[in-house]
Amino acid sequence: MAVSPSPALTDDADGSWQGVRMTAEEFFRLPDDGRRYELVEGVVLMSPIPTPRHQAVAREILFQIAAHLREHPVGQVFGETDVRIGKGVHGGDLVYRPDVVFFRTERLPRTPDDRLAGPPDLVAEVVSPDSRRYDRETKRQDYERLGVREYWLVDPLRDQLAFFRLEHGRFVEAAPVEGRFASTAVPGFTLDVDRLRAAFRPW
Repeated sequence: MAVSPSPALTDDADGSWQGVRMTAEEFFRLPDDGRRYELVEGVVLMSPIPTPRHQAVAREILFQIAAHLREHPVGQVFGETDVRIGKGVHGGDLVYRPDVVFFRTERLPRTPDDRLAGPPDLVAEVVSPDSRRYDRETKRQDYERLGVREYWLVDPLRDQLAFFRLEHGRFVEAAPVEGRFASTAVPGFTLDVDRLRAAFRPW
């Protein structure tokens, strides 16, 4: 199957995408070939395999939230999991694979095929050079439009973090306070930003 090699560089000037077209149902039937794919406006795109630093940063976010949920079981957190989030602006299916997603218990989807569907309460994406525009523009716009309550963008190579909260249908950036970020999407959870930044450093 021929797919576009870099999701950050495949969108045309009119906002359309080039590549193999299919529905979400067809996408989920693809055999696992060890690569990472997402479905953007009904077009299959291939993403780079995460680097060890990328995985370490995503794991730190996942572990912090998971530790909170053990004491406060208010939802479920998942890493590197397909989410059928909805439709794109042009009507094509969207299936993203965020680094970390959280659903509150009452919003956790129950689908016959055991898939995650609908906008999560929280999405965290660890930015890589090849995905920087994709994460900051395409995904941010889709997450905002579809109602993701919080979107975290973590760019370890640039030592940057951005936290967005959905307010009146628009993302508004929120800042950590004294090295901690209090989430409104994960009830009672506060991210230790300093501990997360420690995962930015190569070993």
